[in-house]
Amino acid sequence: MTAALVALIGVSMLAALALLNRKDRLVGLNQEIQYDDFAFSVEGVRKTDTLGQGDSRLLAHGHYYVATLKIANHAKRVDFKFKKNSPVLIDSDGWEYGIDLEAQAVLDGIQAERCNKPIPAGFSCTTEVVFDVPPEARVTQLRISGGGLVIDILDVMFFGKKRIDLGSLQ
Repeated sequence: MTAALVALIGVSMLAALALLNRKDRLVGLNQEIQYDDFAFSVEGVRKTDTLGQGDSRLLAHGHYYVATLKIANHAKRVDFKFKKNSPVLIDSDGWEYGIDLEAQAVLDGIQAERCNKPIPAGFSCTTEVVFDVPPEARVTQLRISGGGLVIDILDVMFFGKKRIDLGSLQ
C-alpha cells in the first residue's frame, strides 16, 4: 500500500512538472525549433511531380515535396548525427508523411549527400529531404520525430508540440 502511494505521488509530481514545463511552439520558415542543443529550420520547400532523369527518373504517386532543412549543432562538445527519417510533413487534416526512401535515394544521387556525417559542435549543415504526398493533401507543417511513437508522445507531453509552419505551398 505504501509503495503504491509513493508511486502515485511520484507520477503526480511528474505530471505536474510536465504541465508546468510544456510549451507549444510554432515557428515559420528560416526560424529554428530547438531540441536540447540541436536546432532545425526549414529554409524552403518546393513541389514537383518527378525526381531524377533518365533511368533513375521517378514519378510521384501524388506530389513530391522537397524541403531544404538546416540542422544546427549548438552544443559545446558533442557531435550530432542527423537521421534523414526524422522530418515529418503534416497536412491540414493532421495526416503525417515520412520521408520517401526511394525518392530520397534518387535525390541523394543528384546532389552530393549532405549531413550524412556527424555534425561537429558549433557547426551546421543543410540538406534536402523528400516526401511523396497524396495530391489532395494540403501540406502545412513539418515536425522532427525523436525516433518513434513513444518518444514522440513523451516529447509532446513534456515539452509541447514543436512545429515549423510552411506557409502556403499549394
